[in-house]
Formats: sequence, C-alpha cells, structure tokens
Amino acid sequence: MPDTAEGAGSARGIAALILAAGASTRLGQPKQLVWLDGESLLRRTARLAFAAGCAPVFVVLGFEADRMRPELNGLRATAVVNQKWAEGMGSSLRCGMDAIARIEPAVEAVLLLVCDQPRLTAQHLQSLLDCHRAGKSLITASFYADRAGVPAVFAATLFPELLGCSGDRGARDLIRGHSDQVQRVCWPAGELDVDRPQDLEELRQEQK
Repeated sequence: MPDTAEGAGSARGIAALILAAGASTRLGQPKQLVWLDGESLLRRTARLAFAAGCAPVFVVLGFEADRMRPELNGLRATAVVNQKWAEGMGSSLRCGMDAIARIEPAVEAVLLLVCDQPRLTAQHLQSLLDCHRAGKSLITASFYADRAGVPAVFAATLFPELLGCSGDRGARDLIRGHSDQVQRVCWPAGELDVDRPQDLEELRQEQK
C-alpha cells in the first residue's frame, strides 16, 4: 500500500511521477540523498513538482526506502515502494503508474521525473506543462544532449503503454517509439545528471 506524506493532492490535472528507487551503484552513494542548497535531491525534485503546479505527486522508492521516506516529510507526496526495484527503471515506472491508476485515475497526463537532475527548475517544469496543454502531441519532452528525455509529460492515451513497462525498458523507449508525436522543450541544463562520482564533483564545483 502507498505511504502518504500528509495525503496525496486531490486536484485533477497533470500528476507528477518521480522515479527514485535505484541503488546508485555507479555513484557509490544514494543519489536521492545528495545534498544541494540545503536539501536532498529527492526532496528538491518533489518540491519543484509541486511548485510547478502538479497534483498529485507520486514518488517511487525502492532501495533503502525507509531511509528515503523522511525526505518527503511535510510534502503532500504519495510514496510508493517498488519491492522489485532491482529489476530496473521500467519496473518502477510500472509500479508508479499502477498507483496513479488506482488512486487518481482521472488525471489527464503524467509528468515523469527522475531525482538526479540537479539543474532542474520549477520554471522548466512549468514550461513543459504549458507546452503540453497548448499542444496536441502525446508527449512533451525535455531536449538536451541531442535527444528527447525526461522530465517529460505523457498524455493519458499512453498510460497503458507506461503500465506495460518492465525491466530496464522505460520512458526513453516510449519516446523513441512515438517520435512523431513528441514536442520538444529545449533544456541544455539537463545534460548534467548525478550518475557518476565525476558528475557529483562537477556539481560540487558549481556550488562553490
């Protein structure tokens, strides 16, 4: 059963789904708990989703979930634990989408995020949401490093395909599979994610 921090938001519109279940093996420490400007990357990502106007906000935890959950204290985010997180990101995506389908089935779209993009801003998320609402594409994706990726908004029409993800098959495969239905929002800052020790060092240098 999902564990709710002060209850999930009840507004219907675009939900946020944050995938934060991995063990960060290449980084050598949980990326969810990397500290940036006085808060963890996990908490920061959830806070920015709320700031952009998403409701409700779901967070998929897995690795050391009990250690991660306190980072959401005080936020109206619904934490869902994926017991099969080690199977890959597709497993967490399916777990989160299943929770949305059960708890907030009327949402019109979902904004998919990961928690290792330290340059993320509420302004960029708002741009994605605004473009998605104004356009007619099934997917509105961030564009960086010469490709479309997350954060990205997926229309409800694609929920069955998101629910069908498994293993390491995730959102990027879905974006490629519907390339003719993707509108892009340029986000050069997305090129940095905290995946390796050198990425973390680059982030630390930026903070000095």
